Amino acid sequence: MSKLETMLNIVESEMAQHGITVKQWSKSSCGLAYCGSTEIKIPKPVDYDTLGVCFHEIGHVVLGHLEDSGKTRYVEEYEAEQFAIQKLHEHGFYNKKYEYRAIAYVLSKIAQARNRGHNMRQVPKEIVKWTGLQVNKWNKAKKVYVSRGTYRRKQDIKVQFYG
Repeated sequence: MSKLETMLNIVESEMAQHGITVKQWSKSSCGLAYCGSTEIKIPKPVDYDTLGVCFHEIGHVVLGHLEDSGKTRYVEEYEAEQFAIQKLHEHGFYNKKYEYRAIAYVLSKIAQARNRGHNMRQVPKEIVKWTGLQVNKWNKAKKVYVSRGTYRRKQDIKVQFYG
């Protein structure tokens, strides 16, 4: 069995285990879990990145994020990324670059919250530690922007402060 077939089988097995179906295959490396449903939009897993995205969306369903969880969006995204990273480890496809991408993604969701007035002191400590969030610096800024993308090192994640 090829690596691609193995990845697809893993994703299909995870979805079957949790009663999840693919509503649509994404043409890019992004996904979506549909609210109030167990349907997801995911890319076909062809590498660690797209496999991680598949696990991330499966994580949203498994973790109950499609109903009103009462959690902030960035907490849900953090939990889905932790689910994905755990699954990548479990199946032998973990890659540090996926984790850096995940950190940048969660930071971008924290930046959205900050830009809407969220106090960074409310960010849970495990998220602060994992992302390297600089709470005081973020609280002083009027606006924060985080570039999402592929990173080779955590320190390469670009965070811009305005005001």
